[in-house]
Amino acid sequence: MHLINNNIMKMLKYLYILAFFVLLVSCKNEGAKNETIVETEVSAQEENEDNLETEVPEMDLEEMIGTVGNLLLGNTKDSTGQGLFTENGELNVDFLKTDAGKPLRKTFAQMAGVNMEEVDHIVFTIKPSDNIVSVKHAQEIEETLHNPEIEAYMASGRASEKFLNYIEENRAKAKERTGDFKARAQKAKEEFYQKNPSWFALDETTEDTFIDSRKKMVYLPLGNLSFADSVVAFQPGTPEGWKPEAALGPAQGMANVYEDCSVLGIDGILTLFFQDNAIIDVNGPDIYVFEIGVIEPTNLEISKDGKNWITVGKIEGGTAFVDIADYAKPGETFNYVRFTDLDTWSDVPGADIDAVAAIGGAMRMNLDSAVLFETGSHILKQEGIAAVRDLAMQMMNLKKGTITVEGHTDDVGSDISNMTLSKNRAVSVASELRNALSGTSFNWKERGFGESKPLVPNDSDENRAKNRRVEILVTPY
Repeated sequence: MHLINNNIMKMLKYLYILAFFVLLVSCKNEGAKNETIVETEVSAQEENEDNLETEVPEMDLEEMIGTVGNLLLGNTKDSTGQGLFTENGELNVDFLKTDAGKPLRKTFAQMAGVNMEEVDHIVFTIKPSDNIVSVKHAQEIEETLHNPEIEAYMASGRASEKFLNYIEENRAKAKERTGDFKARAQKAKEEFYQKNPSWFALDETTEDTFIDSRKKMVYLPLGNLSFADSVVAFQPGTPEGWKPEAALGPAQGMANVYEDCSVLGIDGILTLFFQDNAIIDVNGPDIYVFEIGVIEPTNLEISKDGKNWITVGKIEGGTAFVDIADYAKPGETFNYVRFTDLDTWSDVPGADIDAVAAIGGAMRMNLDSAVLFETGSHILKQEGIAAVRDLAMQMMNLKKGTITVEGHTDDVGSDISNMTLSKNRAVSVASELRNALSGTSFNWKERGFGESKPLVPNDSDENRAKNRRVEILVTPY
């Protein structure tokens, strides 16, 4: 931000001019002789200033004093408490995009020596790069700085020299930051594949590497699909925990913002569900907990059905990697995790969870049996065939691996009849899916589980409908 720093220095020079203006006003009635002396001093100072800068921003005296004073404090804030800059000195782009930030856009234009059209280009087409979250985010930042709108304006002949310098400086800065991020992310990816040489990203457009609040890089073959999707239960601890839903979805990176994470509170309990993926055992760690700040002692459990739990043990110390090798059979999948905070104290009591990811993970898709089959039948309806083919279209980027098709029923009927029906339904869906994915190299498995793996308790018609399903799991082996 050399442009901003240069303008700060310019504002400091203006302080000297302002001092003389104040002196001129205070001495105005002391006589022509004193007034002449002051004016002479001011003129001399202005002449020296003209040798340093050729253009003075159009700012009235009160605005200039306020702006310079705030800059000296490292701030330029409005009535909402938001500033022109973030706490780490970056331009506060997110706030400037809002209606409340419009007045500060004008202030920025005056400080930077650019016009309002150029400020709008800066604010609405350039993303801040102070908190890179993932490799895909780093790529977006690079692309944004070279987007067609910016390129067209730069080539239009209307762009000021200062604007062009600003863009050049930001591109250089972004390239340095994103290049460093991607180099570190590549090492994390290589470490994963050293442990899992036969593994591969099911879809290379999906894979991504994320950073946590402690600058640890975590490679996820399934990218955003790797993260927990919904909150099953939350029992806040004391002091009271909050925002269980903040533990869902992708990690936020290095932003140590406690209000944007799930705080369990001492002895708090949080249960999460993985809907579009499942936790499986790979070589090395299988789960990563993106926790803000210090990793506080937390007990972790995993489950297939949300009822029967396996205690994996305590998460603590310098890492939030979890290996379930001692608790899972080959190919076994888990859809639930449960965290129980252990009684420790910190500035924000209780574990502070930003996100939870399955590191390897199986891609998981769910088809409603009511759409696929008539009651008690394993023959696909026309509507069911269409649903399977639509699913196949979503899987066209996948080239190889293992597809496991699982049939599930509710608890109506005998165990034997439900087991048979669920297996026959799995075979029907696998056959149609295999035809739709012809030309790919997959291993195929069909399994029937009957009523043994319900998603929810079979205690209502609505819940029974959820349990009547066919699931498709895709793993790269």
